[in-house]
Amino acid sequence: MGTPDAFARLFTIITQTWQTINQRGSPEAPQCVIQTHDFPDHDAVAAAFGLASLLSRKGCLPRILYRGRIRSHSLQAMINQLSIPMENVSDLLFEDFADLPCIIVDGSPNNANTQQITRLLLGVIDHHPNPGNLSCPFQDIRTSYGSCATIVADYWAEAEIFPDRNTATALLMGIQMDTDFLSRRVSPADLDAHHRLFFRADWQFGIQVGKASLSTNDLPAFQYAVSNARTQGILFFTVLSMDCSQELISIIADFFLRLREILVTVIVETGGQRQHISVRSRDADISAASVIKLALSGIGQGGGHDHMAGGVIDPGVRISEEDLFERFLDAVDTAQENQ
Repeated sequence: MGTPDAFARLFTIITQTWQTINQRGSPEAPQCVIQTHDFPDHDAVAAAFGLASLLSRKGCLPRILYRGRIRSHSLQAMINQLSIPMENVSDLLFEDFADLPCIIVDGSPNNANTQQITRLLLGVIDHHPNPGNLSCPFQDIRTSYGSCATIVADYWAEAEIFPDRNTATALLMGIQMDTDFLSRRVSPADLDAHHRLFFRADWQFGIQVGKASLSTNDLPAFQYAVSNARTQGILFFTVLSMDCSQELISIIADFFLRLREILVTVIVETGGQRQHISVRSRDADISAASVIKLALSGIGQGGGHDHMAGGVIDPGVRISEEDLFERFLDAVDTAQENQ
């Protein structure tokens, strides 16, 4: 759990570290990198932007960096509309940021989708379970929180500074999207942050973008998902051999979880550069994170929360739909037995 002085400690560590590495002793403002997990979602971007905005108000010069690509239409709209300065590392020279202190948000360097970008890891801010052993001076892991954006919103409250409208909107959207508009895994802290941010934010934009994130061009994916679906017991499994946004995959996974007989959904997308997988569970005794880690053991990487998780199959791995289906069947059985 975090402590009431978490942001004060983080800010002190950033400034002291910068004084140490900036040997010339110039009055240049402290610089740092804020890193999201690869293929960032709304919560990761919101947390990064919220932290960058707060550090800027305190006189720092942060940069938000990420790997992968933005795989969500509504997230891209959020980035564009709120002027969020995201930088993809593939567009930069490594030497430009290699020695800057790095703070990872909404992820852990022990996860396959969050490889440390710079040489110096300063901190990790996350709400995912089991972040592993972290060798960095600042760690703020709040696994009871439904959103990482809530942790950053708490930093603003601790600093007794009100976020500007764009920052408040991003933080609000991060909370709403990761908790499915306050309908899953909501903590009192999430509710408190949502209340503080709501009327400071452009909440109408947030809801409009968050709830109208699909296009008529996405309809064939639903048809394809149904026609290729496999169900056995409580498991729904389908493979989409088309390039889909991460957002669409997630929505399809949530959609089929509405079936009364189904407790776990697995959506596999094979049409992109990498094979992405989304898993959802509405059974408290079956962890989506455990299911995807078990199913992808030896062929890929995955992780997340008890109710939702994601992962990728390693490049070069060839596996049939039948074998992958059997892996997830076994993983669901094993996850149930381990509870």
